Amino acid sequence: MSLVEVHVGLDDADSPLGFCTTFLGLLLVNELKKIGAVFLDLPYLVRLDPNIPAKTRGNGAVSLHFRLEQDKITHAENIIRNTVERFAEKHGKTDPAVVISTGNVPEELKEIFQRALSEYVPVSYVHSMFRKLSEEEKIRMVYAYRDRPRGLIGAVSAVAAYPLAQYTYELLVYRDPRDKTAERNIDTNMFLDIDKTYRPYIFSTFDYNSGRLLATPHGPDPVLFGLRSLDPDTLLKALGTISGGVSFRGYMVFKTNQATNMHLKVKKKIASLRPYDSVVVYGRVDSKPRIIPGGHVFAEVCDDTGCITIAFYKETGSLNRVSRLLRKGDKIEVGGGVIPREKNTLNAEILRVVEPAPLMLEENPRCPKCGARMTSAGRNKGYKCPKCGFRSTTLGKDIKKFPRIVEPGLYIQSPIAFRHLTKPREIYGLQPVTITSDWLISEKWFYLEQQ
Repeated sequence: MSLVEVHVGLDDADSPLGFCTTFLGLLLVNELKKIGAVFLDLPYLVRLDPNIPAKTRGNGAVSLHFRLEQDKITHAENIIRNTVERFAEKHGKTDPAVVISTGNVPEELKEIFQRALSEYVPVSYVHSMFRKLSEEEKIRMVYAYRDRPRGLIGAVSAVAAYPLAQYTYELLVYRDPRDKTAERNIDTNMFLDIDKTYRPYIFSTFDYNSGRLLATPHGPDPVLFGLRSLDPDTLLKALGTISGGVSFRGYMVFKTNQATNMHLKVKKKIASLRPYDSVVVYGRVDSKPRIIPGGHVFAEVCDDTGCITIAFYKETGSLNRVSRLLRKGDKIEVGGGVIPREKNTLNAEILRVVEPAPLMLEENPRCPKCGARMTSAGRNKGYKCPKCGFRSTTLGKDIKKFPRIVEPGLYIQSPIAFRHLTKPREIYGLQPVTITSDWLISEKWFYLEQQ
């Protein structure tokens, strides 16, 4: 019996009351393995444009990519449907969607994924494209509450992310989903030891500036903690060092576009910016930045098409502090999200100082006879020396250049302000480890305690 390529995408199965779309992914992996699914890659955790106001909770969709015998596909669909029906959170703010595509992923979906990374994509557009592809039998809905579920964009995009070109890995460790408490009761020192041992190959675990642990959530969901890395084996080694002190229900390693800056690949002119774009703009600082009560910094940046206000909020930490050193004339590149207010504002996530404007001081010339500082002799009459009376119409201003504190280079937020997609400084220049088919077959990348 020939094996058929299958791609499953799901999103928005959680709610403010709990559960987690990624845990649903673990449940599905466990069930699909039982019927002979051969995984082509790790499960995907896909993040989209973080600035969309109507995004799903966490803005994270999940997709599974595997081969399965043709005559088992209907059985797989039933397993998926029944699992989602049983476990997806029932809540007014939950609007799940699960889609399935067999064979090669349609190119039309890849376009949606690329757009959804950095701009607002109407669900009506995605639904229209989905309906067309459904009629062509290229993709179909396996589960949804409504005709146009909000989770459709994430589910479709997660499928279309295959094969993921830019990625890192995340190990998510789960408690029993019936446990809704906010506290995880995990010793912070365990994570500090992991950070000191494995950094930078495990990253974004602890923010030393704020003293805040970044590996644990604080809500009712089943995620106990998460570790991010460039190497899945390193994640499993780290789990082994702490598993004796932590009780958990299961875990799974995801391949993800987190920590890649994948949402900041599009460069635009200022006049073409639209609300909710995640974008990079290049221009000159038009005036000295304004610092308002509370510590937020605002700078006007212009290119040859217009100007926009750049916001460096206090919460961005080191980025906010660097922005205070900008001056008129600085050439900079800023990446972030366009937020509509009275006029569009770009909330900065990264700053690249391309060319700082020279800091100059102009002074009247010194007298060539006695060395005293000269004064103006009148409009268009040159200078005169108040000490010895010497006059000159040929001398010009003395111009002194001073070094700037801010230097050319890349500046990013403090870890406490990171979005899921933000690339930490410590992994710039590093490449993720490529997993092998044997590593996938080993099945060490997931575990679920049977109950």
